[in-house]
Amino acid sequence: MRLALLSDLHANLQAFDACVADARQQGATTFAFLGDLVGYGAQPGAVLDRVMGLAQQGALVLRGNHDEMAIRPPPEGKRADEAGAAWTHDQLSPAQRDYLDSLPLTIRHEFVLLVHASAHEPQRWTYVDNGRDAAVSLQAASEQGDLTHVFGGHVHEQTLFYQGRGRYPMAFTPTAGVPIPVPRHRHWLATVGSVGQ
Repeated sequence: MRLALLSDLHANLQAFDACVADARQQGATTFAFLGDLVGYGAQPGAVLDRVMGLAQQGALVLRGNHDEMAIRPPPEGKRADEAGAAWTHDQLSPAQRDYLDSLPLTIRHEFVLLVHASAHEPQRWTYVDNGRDAAVSLQAASEQGDLTHVFGGHVHEQTLFYQGRGRYPMAFTPTAGVPIPVPRHRHWLATVGSVGQ
């Protein structure tokens, strides 16, 4: 099995279709969508329909903070994301909103934990963009058993953290097209970037 990790689709249908096609060309047989399926973009219903279809074929799907806001938008949208959540809510069918509401915040897949933000209190939507927050997330995952890898999104940046000999995990930015071995004897946390933004 080859798993494609996609996050932060943000209702961008063209980007979604391009990334799914590229993943299939690279040999992906299974997909994991790490949250923020909607929010900001213009085609939330169409993107959700595609994701729901892939979920019926075995794709793993998580809820993100923008999905949460689209289910229950703030009553007074003062910020752009809040106003967008109200618009998105109105674009979705009741069945699509129920689907978003049914999604988990984390999924365990073999020795991997999938999460939108941090494995530590995932409902708080903490940005994991530094070694300290990566350490907290990795610790929370390791407390759930033999989980050695955490994959998430939320920050819209591709970064890989690994626990070396220092206090906090070290980070580096991957190079496109260059494979990175991630053996299980180390603990790893990756943020996979954003499809839609």
